[in-house]
Amino acid sequence: TPSSHTPLEPLSQRRLRTLSTKSMVEANGTSTAAARALPAIVKAVPSGDTVLVMGADSSRGPPPEKLISLTGITAPRLANRSTDDSPWAWASRDFLRRLVIGKPVTFVIEAPASTVPGGPTGGPPREFGTVYFEGLPLQQHIVAAGWARLKGVALQDEVLAPIEAASKEEGRGVWNEASAASSVRSIKWAGSFDAAGLVAAFGRQPQEAIIEHVPSGSFLRALLLPGFEQVTLSLCGTQCPPLKRGEDGVEEAAPFAREARFFVESRLLHRSVQIALQGVDKNGTLLGTVLHEQGNISLELLRVGLARVADWSSQLSDNPKELREAERQAKAGRLRLWREYVPPQAASELLARVVEVVSGDTLVVADAANNETRYSLSSIRCPRMGREPEPYAAEAKEALRRLLIGKKVRVTPEYHRSFEGQGGGVQERLFAAVLFDKADRNAAEVLVAEGLASVSKHGGAEERSAHYDALCDAEADAIAAKKGMHSGAPPKKGAAVTDLSLPASKERAKSFLSNFTRGGKLRGVVQYVLSGSRLKVLLLKDHCLVTLALVGVRCPACARRDSPSSGEPFGDEALAATRAACLQREVEVEIESVNDKTGVFNGTLTLPEKRNLSLVLLEAGLASRFGAAADRSVHAADLAKSEGVAKAAGLKVWEDYSEEAAAEEAAANAAAAASEMEPIPDAQKQRVELTLTEIADGAHFYAHVAGDDTVARLHAKLASACAGPPPAMAFEPKVGAVCAARFSQDNEWYRAKVTKRDKGSYTVFFLDYGNCDVVSAERVRPLDPTLAPSVLSAQAVECRLAHLIVDEPSSEDGEEAALLLGDAAWGKTVVARVEDRASGVLLVTLFDAAQSCVNEKLVAAGLARVEKGVARRAEPLVAALREHEAAAKKGHIGMWRYGDIEEDDAHEFGFRRPAPAPAPKGNPWKK
Repeated sequence: TPSSHTPLEPLSQRRLRTLSTKSMVEANGTSTAAARALPAIVKAVPSGDTVLVMGADSSRGPPPEKLISLTGITAPRLANRSTDDSPWAWASRDFLRRLVIGKPVTFVIEAPASTVPGGPTGGPPREFGTVYFEGLPLQQHIVAAGWARLKGVALQDEVLAPIEAASKEEGRGVWNEASAASSVRSIKWAGSFDAAGLVAAFGRQPQEAIIEHVPSGSFLRALLLPGFEQVTLSLCGTQCPPLKRGEDGVEEAAPFAREARFFVESRLLHRSVQIALQGVDKNGTLLGTVLHEQGNISLELLRVGLARVADWSSQLSDNPKELREAERQAKAGRLRLWREYVPPQAASELLARVVEVVSGDTLVVADAANNETRYSLSSIRCPRMGREPEPYAAEAKEALRRLLIGKKVRVTPEYHRSFEGQGGGVQERLFAAVLFDKADRNAAEVLVAEGLASVSKHGGAEERSAHYDALCDAEADAIAAKKGMHSGAPPKKGAAVTDLSLPASKERAKSFLSNFTRGGKLRGVVQYVLSGSRLKVLLLKDHCLVTLALVGVRCPACARRDSPSSGEPFGDEALAATRAACLQREVEVEIESVNDKTGVFNGTLTLPEKRNLSLVLLEAGLASRFGAAADRSVHAADLAKSEGVAKAAGLKVWEDYSEEAAAEEAAANAAAAASEMEPIPDAQKQRVELTLTEIADGAHFYAHVAGDDTVARLHAKLASACAGPPPAMAFEPKVGAVCAARFSQDNEWYRAKVTKRDKGSYTVFFLDYGNCDVVSAERVRPLDPTLAPSVLSAQAVECRLAHLIVDEPSSEDGEEAALLLGDAAWGKTVVARVEDRASGVLLVTLFDAAQSCVNEKLVAAGLARVEKGVARRAEPLVAALREHEAAAKKGHIGMWRYGDIEEDDAHEFGFRRPAPAPAPKGNPWKK
């Protein structure tokens, strides 16, 4: 090849040596020039006629260097970013590089140093002289191979001139003019090509290369062959101390930074190596491994203590375990960077029990005194939970739950971190190693080995787990086995969970009751503990999340985070006891009934140790039997017995219990209840003037308090808040969310609550008017927080005509009832006498402008029936209504036209409709 070392022909070695000695005597004017030559080692070959030599002794740090241009010859110039190669420049330099790089030479300086530095990095100044290799001046080797031309007085040199003439005659090197054009390289300079594409093209296969420059120990510039791609390379998994050059050109070096650079320069600079490209960092710098025939430079740097393992890139390398082992050797020997290294001391251990798993890498433990502490597992990161969990987040949390919940563990605190909290404050997070089982298995290592967590990439000075190396090894094995998140595939989707614990699901919860009661004892996992006797449980077979209230048992109310009150005595203790006993444990649930109003299921919960949670709480004095449900329960006898034990011992809630005092209190409560049932004179009842805003049916309506301007002021603020352009991000409120909605009939904005979503449209209920509408997605917007219902309550007052029953508006009688109510009250100021309240709804007697009773009109017209079984305090009011009802029956008016419909409730007679029809859109009774 053009770069090969051409034999010195036709001259014999003896003749060449003789001529060399003669030439040296003439050039230096003395026969002692060779004797004055100084020993050195060739460190670099910048061009075909220049070498960088260094002292042979590096025991005291990087030795001195000299940049020597060989006198009497000139080689073709190499390319830079602005100019191309001169013909044969690369071959000329490559010949000299292969001939002398890293080899011992001697040199003589023949001209003073130039004032111009020798290179762009501020190296030694250029000097002129002769370098001897194997007893001969390098000029003779180069000229004999044809890779340089003579210049100046050397043209008359009786040794070099014949050598050049022979090379020229045979067409060697630069004298081969026929091939000169093809010798010019086409260089792809760094930044002119896609680095990531280069990695993909080579596929981690080692490529031939030459190291051209070493800015620092772990940062190199190389030329890939045979394509001549200039690349900037960072050693994968390795980080040496940095070197920085200030604006004044002065180099600032961290401890051992120059030693690390020299270590690499003296072994790799201008050497032929192989480079395996393994990735690209965020700045576009290539990451890779440099392989020399003597070994891996990254491993050598780590072994001698001139580098640290770079956690963030070590997993991209092909040998992360070897890198960490090399670093461990340097640490053990306290070499260079590790000269002050102190092995981590064993921290004080804490024996505790795991009471909650927050996420895949965070848990809560309780010590012997039941003091709870939250820890994150050291040096690992699991996928994050949240409203939209990351892939494998749920799997990681479930794996840690199965692994540790309820078990005794050894917790070793290792370090802490400060994070900015959501409210802007600083939060401290504790990190620890959690060991379990007799074999002291590391929970973090188990998760990493299953591909459910990744090892954190720490900075050089950051604290890390004492088991960090084992974690990295486990991660390497998981990556190799393509487990979990390293498989490249999404996690398997489980069955969707039906959430019956939401307020909007109370009607749906009733339909599941028969299925739950037939199933007997159902396996489940407690997801959350709301209070001592109320929990959220995920039923595994049915994939339903339900709210469970312990049947017949009441625990004291605990403190709430959204309330300043401290709760009832022993409420927090009952919560803690239930939480410690069953949170995130697998339990058995036996459901007996469901609350029609709230959708909460009533039942019994059996703990993992087969104990009834209700009995446990009763025996500890943290609960009491409650209501008739306790007597109806299948465990009624056991409940009474457990409560009796706690009463007898005076535990907790029974510590001040006295049978006599309890009897007196019961009697007083009964008397108070009886007094409350006494009728109230009409003159003492509250009266309020109303203007109706919506009629739901003949006995159900919404209204505003007459004369109150709150609604007008609210409407003005809402119009101002919604006057601007719509938000940039699409607003998609969920069912139950409060928002601003534009009413389709007047295009004005009102406060609304989403009751249904259906393919881009929303059914909303207007909080301040009581009516509903179906609007498109562009007609809903986020509500200004200052106008939220928590700041200003809903202005529509919900009312029902006291103790009256009417048909649905879709029926003939129901429509007539609604029309009668509208004729009497719509668009007018009416007076409502408040008879009672039920779940926030006013039960009223309504009087029109003529002070006629609307309730009595509806009953007299046969459009409403009177409730049966009313409370005693309502009997006077109901008695008057029943007189009108009796008259309507006797006269066969309205619903009574075919007789007494209350004698037979069968649907086939047509007096009762099977199911209420949906309310019509808008309000047909508005004038």
